[in-house]
Order: sequence, then structure tokens, then C-alpha cells
Amino acid sequence: MKIANLILILGLMMSFSSKASLITFSSDSSSYSTGDLIELEVFINKANPAIDFLEIVWEFDSSLFEFEMLTITDSVFDNSYFDDAFASGDELLLQLGLFADWDSFLGTSFTLGTFSFIALEDGVSSPELLLTEVLAQNIDFEEINAKAVPAPSSLAIFCIAGIVLVRTRMI
Repeated sequence: MKIANLILILGLMMSFSSKASLITFSSDSSSYSTGDLIELEVFINKANPAIDFLEIVWEFDSSLFEFEMLTITDSVFDNSYFDDAFASGDELLLQLGLFADWDSFLGTSFTLGTFSFIALEDGVSSPELLLTEVLAQNIDFEEINAKAVPAPSSLAIFCIAGIVLVRTRMI
């Protein structure tokens, strides 16, 4: 009986997928010199289709990098009513307002655009952005989860059902 429980628990643990971040980055190089332009491509991953307004705040080392600008893709520009990114001290703030049905055109995972930074020292790698705050609102200004909630996998459902069956037989 203990082996059956162990197998069911292991199956359940393997069925849960790891959660990727809402926003991921890809840099154009691994090392920069003073004055170099650093470009971080910004990707939105599995965003909640109910998002109307999104605000994200990151911390970064402003002694090593100066934020220059955000350049958004044409497809995001065509499906948004507002986009802005700016630095205030050690914080980088992104604000994005999306039209209704944006997910019909962009999908829930898409390339947002490019953050541009300027290296302030030699030998630095791309900026590390530490997520500090995420605010997502629907069209009624209600806060919502920024990520789409995934459906449970079939294996997880079967594992839970198996555990319940094993437990009821033991009683």
C-alpha cells in the first residue's frame, strides 16, 4: 500500500508544470563597455486575456545602467491605447493599456518590444531586473491575476482520484 501511495504522489508531483514568469527577457550580448547600448527583448508569457491595464515595477542597478527607452512592436502598438516605460531612481516602471480583444490579435504570449539601456561601466552584463510589483486590472478597474490560470493536467486529476480511491479502500 505504501508503494502505491508513493507512486501516486510522485505522479502527482511530476504532473505539475513549473510556472514561467509573466515577463521574460533576452539580451543582445553577454558583456558591455561604457556607453554601449544594451537591448533587452521583452516577452509577455501567458497573460490573462481579461487584462485592460498592466503596470509592472522592477528594481535595477542604476549605478551600472541608465534606462533609455521602450520600443514596442507594431502589433502591440496597434492593440494598445497606452504604453510607457520610465526609470525613477533604481526602479523601472512599465505601463501598458490594451484594447478589448487584444488576445485575438496578439495571443496571450507575445513579444512586447525592447528595453534599451546604456552601460555606465566596462565589463557589465545585461541588467538584472528584479520584479517588485505587478498590477493588472480589467476594464472595470478591478484587480485581476496577470497570468492566465492554466487548466489542471489530466495526469494530476488521475493522481488525485487514485489517492482518494486508495484512501477510501484503507478505511
